[in-house]
Amino acid sequence: MEQLIYTLLAYINNSLDKDINYSVARSLLENIHKIEGFSLETAAEACNVAPSTINRFCKRIGFRNFSNLRNSVVFSNKSGAAYEKADSILSAARFKEQLEENVDMINHIPNEQIKRVVKLINESRRIVILSFEKYQIQTLELQKKLLLAGKFCECDTNLFKQMDALDVLTEEDMIITISIQGHLLTEGFPFIEKIKMTNGKKLLITFSSPHQHKELFDEVLQCGKIENSAVSSNTLLRLFDVLVYWFHHHSYES
Repeated sequence: MEQLIYTLLAYINNSLDKDINYSVARSLLENIHKIEGFSLETAAEACNVAPSTINRFCKRIGFRNFSNLRNSVVFSNKSGAAYEKADSILSAARFKEQLEENVDMINHIPNEQIKRVVKLINESRRIVILSFEKYQIQTLELQKKLLLAGKFCECDTNLFKQMDALDVLTEEDMIITISIQGHLLTEGFPFIEKIKMTNGKKLLITFSSPHQHKELFDEVLQCGKIENSAVSSNTLLRLFDVLVYWFHHHSYES
């Protein structure tokens, strides 16, 4: 459900006109907890528009139709995406302690591995960043930083569009996957099957053990401890700063 919330909020926040589509997005957000049980007709009634308008709006934000949008909520609630735990509320001292532990792990990532990752980023023709729910804010920051460093990357707020993008990648391309607790990579979850079939170099950014995923990914950056997931958002920003610093200063060595 959070994935759809981010998509709808992004649409509203970037909408220049408060037109009928803005109104539909707002109404869907106001009824977000009911969408899983809505029919197309019920959704249209809640948004005070025709069913055809609902389907057109769904296509506008990356879904095939309202049924596809509704199924994405069911899919998210039942899949690994729902298991990426929400941040806990920590005391200031515990927050600082956990963040320092994670930053220390980042500082101890071997320089040789950072160089390999920077080389992959620098040499890839096309880069797709896959992230979910709350980490998309940090992902946009990585996208911006790499763009300013001269490397354009793609990232999308729509889960299905992210997965569809993998179909056309080649060996010259790269996928950067962010899954802090690694639940998105659980066997049987469609996402991992998609990753297995996708061409291109593959980088995983996670807090889980790199040994669990080394057969699937070319590089695994473990940048924190699972028990410190409450400070994962801040940890990612620090890791991205490190990667972009190396990209600025060492990509010419690739």
